[in-house]
Amino acid sequence: MSTPIKRLEIIKNAIELEDDDIIESQLARLKSDAFDDELLAIVVALEHKNYTAALAAITDWLQSQRAVAPWRDPQLAASKLELKALEERLRDLIDRRNARVQQLDEFNDLYFSRLGPLMTQILALRKTLAELNLRRQQAEARRREADYRRCQQYVAQAVEVLTTLTGHWRDLPADSVQAAGARKHLQQQSNLIANLLAEAQELEMGLTREEEPARQARDEANDEYEKYREQHHDAEVRLRKGNDLSEEDQNELKRLWRQASKLCHPDLVADDLKEEANAMMVQLNQARQRGDVKTIRSLVARLHQGFEPLMASDRLNDLTRLRKKMAQVREQIDTLVSELAELEKEESWLLVSSLSNMETYFAQQEKALHEVRAALEHQVSAAHLDDVA
Repeated sequence: MSTPIKRLEIIKNAIELEDDDIIESQLARLKSDAFDDELLAIVVALEHKNYTAALAAITDWLQSQRAVAPWRDPQLAASKLELKALEERLRDLIDRRNARVQQLDEFNDLYFSRLGPLMTQILALRKTLAELNLRRQQAEARRREADYRRCQQYVAQAVEVLTTLTGHWRDLPADSVQAAGARKHLQQQSNLIANLLAEAQELEMGLTREEEPARQARDEANDEYEKYREQHHDAEVRLRKGNDLSEEDQNELKRLWRQASKLCHPDLVADDLKEEANAMMVQLNQARQRGDVKTIRSLVARLHQGFEPLMASDRLNDLTRLRKKMAQVREQIDTLVSELAELEKEESWLLVSSLSNMETYFAQQEKALHEVRAALEHQVSAAHLDDVA
């Protein structure tokens, strides 16, 4: 009821202002809202530009409706319109973020496809090198332990000799030449024991000191290798699924995914629809990963049929709740603006957004990775030789 009233008030003012453009713009919308014979008669009069009759009919119809039409707070309409504008701003920001994420995902998958095998070989070599280094450290630790045991034996033997020399010295006259010689031997033996104890202490401290960092480096190299293999596998699966689609279907998949993401993002819908929106986003992302254009088409159709109009600006009719929702959306907008600003500073985005020739970039990377692989192969060979020696 309120929509035709407002449109007719606009048309009435436009007639008084002699503004044909406003009349024409509102007439098209009024035709779809006409629900009785009086409104249809007004539409016909306006189409025939019979503005005198139209103005009189509009005035009469408005007076008849004001007697029965409920009053509506203009602040409510203003708040709904403002919320709608905020939702549109949020929708655009979500789309911008999704576009950048999509671009980064595509680049990463292409990176894995082009450089993945080389990177896998490099990480495998690093894993081997870390394992060989750990073995070397473990062998060194065993040698240190053996040296430590021998040093302890030497200390025990030296203490026995010192005990014997001490007993012999005590049996000699204190002022004799033999006693003086015995005292000299005692001092030499004490110095020997002190040196052996210092050496034993140093060997004991080094038993595990160097092995633990090597063990951590080995574990980190293993984890990095396994993680990269999993990422490479997932990227290959996505690329194979993408290659099964025609170029037209691939472009449609990207376009529909972004379109659907804007329609059912949980940040955009009314609070009572967030759970449903989350479920639809999960379906949408799974379909995208599968390269399932048919499912995404179906989801978009469902959204257009009933989900999209159920935004908060269309559902809320309470001024307090509207203003609360406006504050929430403004906060979400600020958060997204910050996220986009941070994303655009990241090294990966700066790289992707600045590449003018993708083929040249990958050729340069392949050359650099070949050199890294050759250097690692040399290090592994040298480590094997040291291991044999």
